[in-house]
Amino acid sequence: MEKRDPEEEYYQEEFIEKREPQDEALDFDDEIEVEKREEDSEHVVAEENEEKRADNSEDAATEEKEEKREDNSEEAAAEEKEEKREDNSEDAATEEKEEKREDSEENASSENTEVENLEARTVQAQFTLVDYRGRRINGQREGLLLFRGGTVCDDHFSLNSAHAICRTMGFAHATRYRNGLVYGSFQSRKAITLDDVICSSSHWASCRSTSHHNCVHSEDILLTCTGTGFKLLNSHGSVISGVRREGLLTYQHGTVCDDYFNYNAAHAICRLMGFAYAARWRHGQFYGTQQTHRRINMDDVRCGHSYWNYCSYRTSHNCNHYEDVFLTCQPGTTHRPRFTLVDWRGHTAARGCEGLLLFAGGTVCDDYFNWNSAHAICKVLGYPRGALRYRNGNAYGSMQTRKSITMDDVRCSSSTWSSCHYHTYHNCGHHEDVLLTCRP
Repeated sequence: MEKRDPEEEYYQEEFIEKREPQDEALDFDDEIEVEKREEDSEHVVAEENEEKRADNSEDAATEEKEEKREDNSEEAAAEEKEEKREDNSEDAATEEKEEKREDSEENASSENTEVENLEARTVQAQFTLVDYRGRRINGQREGLLLFRGGTVCDDHFSLNSAHAICRTMGFAHATRYRNGLVYGSFQSRKAITLDDVICSSSHWASCRSTSHHNCVHSEDILLTCTGTGFKLLNSHGSVISGVRREGLLTYQHGTVCDDYFNYNAAHAICRLMGFAYAARWRHGQFYGTQQTHRRINMDDVRCGHSYWNYCSYRTSHNCNHYEDVFLTCQPGTTHRPRFTLVDWRGHTAARGCEGLLLFAGGTVCDDYFNWNSAHAICKVLGYPRGALRYRNGNAYGSMQTRKSITMDDVRCSSSTWSSCHYHTYHNCGHHEDVLLTCRP
């Protein structure tokens, strides 16, 4: 065994003793560092926890917002669906109402007679009556029958056909029809646009026809229509005619509603009643029981032009009497007849003096001429009080006898020109020429 020097042992012990405090200090420092590390770890953990909590809070807030957004989206979607459902319900209700309205209109039209079917087709049946110069005739006298500007052939034509066509033009019925080439080149230049008009009754709805033909113009129809269901009444229920005065418009003794009524309708109806045109119209309830005790017989009068063959209407209505039409018509004719009164020199006769009556530059024969004829012609000439006297004779010598006789057989059922009809051919001599004095 090795022996150690005592002094060496002493120094070793002292060294150990000196080192122990340092070791203790190191141990303390280590503890401090450990504690610091622990504290730092705790701070880090706390911070991490705080961050996690913050993250969790943010996540929770985000999730909450997302949930709210989803809830709002669901609520918005639900509201949108509800609105769509309501819109669909409203649309369905509207469609149902429209269907009901259409059904009621169809039922109303089916409940009516064949006249109602005629009314529905009136606009499509574009017939007109014209004179030898192509001017429209308002009825009461013969005219060339045109369909869409061309003539109508007489194959299979009958009184039923005549009545039906007159009714489409707003007249009561036909008085007569015939065929012939009467209007010269004016007539022969036209196309023949209708043939084989076969009618089983006096309503246009019962008729059939064709636009193809095997005819010549000597087979063209000339037609005379008469009567109308329209009347203008004053407050006492009397008919207004020949004067410009407002009246209650009636159709078959009932009133006319103003729905869709316009000046085309007003002009067309005034012309049917023998006036020149409509001066004005309005609606209202002005005649008390004279007005309200009547039924409303006409509604929805729609006219594409100012002639009745361009009009349609209904006999059912949804009106009250304050919608009744009041109409003022201008006396005269649509196309003013070319009458003049001349003295022995051929100059216009002085107002209130006798003159030779001329029509289109020729004289007028006295066959069937009467006081109605005289009054009607004086009114056309601008003398509202009518005629003072008339006679026949060859009074103006060669000035008179050189002229043609351009009018004969003037027959008037009243003192308005619209009630008159006449012929442009004659069987007269100049000693039968009319001389007329109008009341100034």
